[in-house]
Amino acid sequence: MKIRPVLGATAGLLALLTAVAPAASAGGNWDYGTSRTKLSNGYLFTQIKADWDYPIEQPDGSVYWKMNEWYDKTGGGTITAQFGFNYHGYSYSKGWFTQSAGTTSGAYFDGLGFNDCSHVVGWLAVQGQNTFYNAPVTAC
Repeated sequence: MKIRPVLGATAGLLALLTAVAPAASAGGNWDYGTSRTKLSNGYLFTQIKADWDYPIEQPDGSVYWKMNEWYDKTGGGTITAQFGFNYHGYSYSKGWFTQSAGTTSGAYFDGLGFNDCSHVVGWLAVQGQNTFYNAPVTAC
């Protein structure tokens, strides 16, 4: 796993962190490790980061990852929806939920064994409408 410095870290702190554990990094279009897509009635977010709470390392010695997805619904009627993501041609999802305007709903995936730089694409499937895809994030 490549070690990528965290923006704003001092050289001494970075050296200390690197000596203790491998640095984790991720790409996104909104913020470091986060993607955001504007939908007609809100914003869909996908965030990926190292899962330091997961008790073991992957077989190759790298860390596991966790992913948060949330939808800030700013308008429109009540929806029934489901969060999920695609990785290496497979799709993973959480249960269905109901959401109204002015609320935020989310889903959390942990212990993810991302071990390459392939894109992870978060999505929100809305019953009676479409599946809305977020900009990809990566574990590199």
